[in-house]
Amino acid sequence: MRIVQLWLVAIGSMVALAVRPRVQLARDAVEVALPPAELMDVLRERLAGSPEDILAEEPDRLVRRFAGVEGPFRFKTVELVRYEENAITFEHLAGPFAECNERFEFAATASGTLLTHSGAFRLRGGLWTAALAIGPVKKAFESHVRRHFQDLVDEHASP
Repeated sequence: MRIVQLWLVAIGSMVALAVRPRVQLARDAVEVALPPAELMDVLRERLAGSPEDILAEEPDRLVRRFAGVEGPFRFKTVELVRYEENAITFEHLAGPFAECNERFEFAATASGTLLTHSGAFRLRGGLWTAALAIGPVKKAFESHVRRHFQDLVDEHASP
């Protein structure tokens, strides 16, 4: 009977690791006082970063390392960044997430560009990290995006 209990615990633990809840990030948007093409150029230049962070590059995509701190979390990731006509997408290739996808969309407005962010992620660790994912990690991720959005607005505010 003891062996059956151990097997059930082992199987339950493996299932808990394999089931990775998908966490949807809150949609966020900001208006930046630049036309879409200029805003795209600004963001492409920022994403070019330092040469040692670029692992591969083509005109419409790049693979880049990112590192930083947000709240209590330090992160290092490798992302596939794709440039589309009116969007930039990020696909997580390596780092703390089992999966992460983000999309930044550009829409022209009378005074610049409406920049919208959407995304979702799954943490490694499955159900064991679910509370962390839907709580502090989600909050830190959304705060990170909001801070970058506010920096863009501040840098390109009309005088």
